[in-house]
Amino acid sequence: MLSVLYPLLIVVGLTIAGVILILWRQARIAAQLNLALIELNETLHFDAPALLQQAWSLLERGGIAGIHWQLNWFGVLLEDSAGVHTGVNLQRKIVIGEMSLSIDVWLRQSGERRYFSRSLAESFFLLLRTDMWIKSGTIDATLAQMAKLNLFLQHDMKNIAQFIQLMADQLQDASSENDARLLLYLRKASPMVRQRADHIVQSLTFGRAQRETSQQVDLGVLFQSLCDVYQVRLSLMGRVSVEAPAATLERAFDNIFKNYHDLYRRESIENALVSVTLERLEHGISVIISDHRVQPKRELERLFEPFWSCDPAGLGIGLYQAKSLLQECRGELSAKQNEIGELSFHIFLVRTRDISMCK
Repeated sequence: MLSVLYPLLIVVGLTIAGVILILWRQARIAAQLNLALIELNETLHFDAPALLQQAWSLLERGGIAGIHWQLNWFGVLLEDSAGVHTGVNLQRKIVIGEMSLSIDVWLRQSGERRYFSRSLAESFFLLLRTDMWIKSGTIDATLAQMAKLNLFLQHDMKNIAQFIQLMADQLQDASSENDARLLLYLRKASPMVRQRADHIVQSLTFGRAQRETSQQVDLGVLFQSLCDVYQVRLSLMGRVSVEAPAATLERAFDNIFKNYHDLYRRESIENALVSVTLERLEHGISVIISDHRVQPKRELERLFEPFWSCDPAGLGIGLYQAKSLLQECRGELSAKQNEIGELSFHIFLVRTRDISMCK
């Protein structure tokens, strides 16, 4: 009896081993085709129209008999077919934003291969859907960046308008006795106005300001010039320089000092004094800006929130823009309020070179 069963068991075992070997080989081919499809998509930079047009050779090798697709790509209609339209039909309709895709795939009915073909088709559908989401996300991010740029430009233009108002007030109060003082003020303020105007013109002309090269900026000199423009007294402790894009850094600190100017004007505070402490640290420098006035407890998390402002006439963009610009300079901006109500801004900047330290 056993002598009869042994050959049969051997045949069954060999058959099972052969089937497993065939399935393993087909699974290996299917995995390679899936990987090739993913690599093709990466090569095409996740572009759905290009993937639709160039994926057929891989799909055909994977047992897909035919394909037909219709694509509405931001109002442009594309359509194509390949192979034969017989066999098991898979349909998908993908609609994302201004993109819509209707696609039909036909699978060959050839035993177990249809399962691997279906897996490849599903991977193809998933890649197309992912590509369309990536395109939608890229567009949304670009539009958001453009909106942010336009918002910053609007804020910069408002700053220039207020610069002009400030100069006009100075000219209106001009007299022969203070001509020298007025001329000195105009000489200090006009370069900053020109720099803001150049930045706006570049942004409006090229879509963004031209990339700046880094240079050494003496922060003490920068802060003194800003206080002179906004007619605020400065108490400076320490003196350091930082390697950064000068115009970007100036615009960032301009927003902070302008906030003090607007606050003092709104509350009719005269002879206002802003204190700045500069300190060289191991990996950069620390800048602390405060005016040592006792203030009500502030919602610190709101200070850098876009469109939030204590000033009814403010846009709520100044400190948010300052934080964004300092991040471009590899810096960080935060605010703290101690137990007695003194509010201070803390800035950390990297890539510095100490000029001199005096405390």
